[in-house]
Amino acid sequence: MILFLDFDGVLHPEYDGEATPADIAAFCHLPRFEAVMRDHPDVEIVISSTWRECFPLDALRARFSADIAARIIGATPVTPRIDGKYMPARREGEILDWLSAAGRAHEPWLALDDAAWQFPQHREHLVACTWSVGFDDTAEAALRALLTGPMSSP
Repeated sequence: MILFLDFDGVLHPEYDGEATPADIAAFCHLPRFEAVMRDHPDVEIVISSTWRECFPLDALRARFSADIAARIIGATPVTPRIDGKYMPARREGEILDWLSAAGRAHEPWLALDDAAWQFPQHREHLVACTWSVGFDDTAEAALRALLTGPMSSP
């Protein structure tokens, strides 16, 4: 199983596209996410967050505990914006491009993201977080169910 991971609105709340306020810890949901990943050691992680546009992969891995960082196998390619706009389905397209380029298009995958509108064709692969909350109890339960369900088998 491959998990495509967003950061803003998932590992911490997002505030209308603004940076996480100082009184809210960035990556406050990281311990919960890592606990789920430790229960599913065969899941590989690919960063799909826009943070990959600003930081190298090693810097992104450094935010995670060593055992989880070792399972981060890459980042999705960046699709250029047209007229500076974030195109609908861009995230889904970047994931599909990564799967194709890696020769893994037929493997099971999930996306943990807060932008459901970015997944018009493959919504069944999405565990959607509420952008203003992040990876909460509901999202955790949904992720755990999909990681142990029929989708987790090729």
